[in-house]
Amino acid sequence: MASNVFHISGSTLDENIRNTVTFIKKLKQNNKIKNYNQIAILFSHFKDRSAKKLEDALKKENIEVYSPRTKVFFEMYEVKLTFGIILACFKKYFPEEALDIYLLECLDLARLEIRKDNEFLVWIKEKIENISEYSFNSLNEIFYELLNFSYYKNVLQEENPIEARANHNLAILTKIFKNFQKYVHSKKISIEDDFSIIKYFFTKYLEILKQSRVDEIFSEEDYPNDCIPFLTIHQSKGLEFPVVIVFSLYSKPNVSGDLSRQTSIDRLINSNSKISEIDKEYFDFYRKFYVAFSRAKNLLVLSCYEKGVSENFKPFFYSVRGVNSLQFDISQINLDEVSKKDERRILSYTTDIALYRYCPMKYFLVREKEYSTFDKKVFNLGIITHKAIEHINKSFLQKQEIFSDNYIEDLVKNIYKFQNIDLDNNVERIIDIVKKYIKDEKDNFKYIKKVEASEFRVEDNYILYGQIDLILEDENEIKIIDFKTGKYNEIEFSSNYRQQLSLYKLLLQKKYDKEIKTYLYYLEEDEPKKEILIDDENLKEDLENINKTVQDILDKKFPKIPYNQNICGLCEFKNYCWGIQ
Repeated sequence: MASNVFHISGSTLDENIRNTVTFIKKLKQNNKIKNYNQIAILFSHFKDRSAKKLEDALKKENIEVYSPRTKVFFEMYEVKLTFGIILACFKKYFPEEALDIYLLECLDLARLEIRKDNEFLVWIKEKIENISEYSFNSLNEIFYELLNFSYYKNVLQEENPIEARANHNLAILTKIFKNFQKYVHSKKISIEDDFSIIKYFFTKYLEILKQSRVDEIFSEEDYPNDCIPFLTIHQSKGLEFPVVIVFSLYSKPNVSGDLSRQTSIDRLINSNSKISEIDKEYFDFYRKFYVAFSRAKNLLVLSCYEKGVSENFKPFFYSVRGVNSLQFDISQINLDEVSKKDERRILSYTTDIALYRYCPMKYFLVREKEYSTFDKKVFNLGIITHKAIEHINKSFLQKQEIFSDNYIEDLVKNIYKFQNIDLDNNVERIIDIVKKYIKDEKDNFKYIKKVEASEFRVEDNYILYGQIDLILEDENEIKIIDFKTGKYNEIEFSSNYRQQLSLYKLLLQKKYDKEIKTYLYYLEEDEPKKEILIDDENLKEDLENINKTVQDILDKKFPKIPYNQNICGLCEFKNYCWGIQ
């Protein structure tokens, strides 16, 4: 790394900023980086004057930045616009004093944007006039109607950095809406309670979000395409980037007195006496910047104007080569061949292959653009039942073999609670399913090998992943078990489940020499275990079909399917594909 550490300086702060922008542009122009999000720029905090100046200078060069700050997120145009549109639909139910300056700004943005699109204007007028006749299961249900209109379609369809950042923020917003719906226990948004859920979101919950830690809203490594991440040093913990540029080198330990840097470090390392407060301050200071410097995988750059470098960094800063000297040649930079690292996508059958086959466009919106799906109550039965069966299997694996009726009832109810789902009329049904499973399988639990086993198979340009519900092993064979709720359906099996089981068999073949058998286990059937015979010819055929689907995903082929009421009519994204019905 030592040969790939440089500094950028300048006689003034403005010159330092210009030199930094020039260096970043050179990295791209000379193909040292392929995407601006390979660079991260770190600051001690965002009050650093350099942060705003650098952001403005980069934007003048059409280089976008992305700063995962809670305050910045809620000021983004696309976020305020979406809030404004949704709020406008319900505004007449809000007391005038409930709308603060922020919400009024959101409403103003909505008015201006809607005037650009006649269809949008017609839609919102109708919504405002007739909102009392509507009920919604979530804020996302309202938001996804907006995807029919030109502004949101452009955000989804364009690939430039500005739209990529806007799309990224809207995807985060769908996660916020989904989490809110869980928070209010999936209560309907309706006139029956005077739209209290909407009122609570905008007057209470939104304020809570604004005060939240940034990591409660943003995921760790999820940065928009071709935007440079601006991070605090604290935010960068645990992350790694090919190129890291560190600012805030004016920083000093918050100490007083004549204790020198070298003396402090020597005392901290060598002294057996109790560490003083001054020593702790020095230790924390250098540990913080160690975090910053160690985020760089290939290239570390220190950036500060000449008079701004603190005494703590001057020896190091000037001991490394400067990039803005006449002698500097960008060919000196020897990055690892980042473009050749293993970037094969990990694809699973259930979340990738099956979803793509169900609808490529839905795959695009959910997996590529990362928009949240609805939580549908119809799925609660399967989710909670699977969690309960998983718990029972893991308990047997850990030698717990006796389960009282009270234990099972408490287990199921606790899963409801943990999933933030209100108890419903499926509780007794699930309890009965679990009791039946224990009774039917008690003699087979001794053969449990793995529960919820994660298995991988490496292909040429992707990695197949499967999570197997249950693996049993005896002296002669391996049994793969995949649990299902509901009734056995031969048509559904033949068109879908066999390939899933084929994949699981492929994943285990290289690990075990024993015969591998595959089963679907229908938890509510009198004879629940259905062996699915899969021979070598089936395996070959199924792998070919899986490879074909994967290639379509990798080639980014995401067409709409022909309209199907059973699929499109129930889809979150129907308005994006087919307009407002």
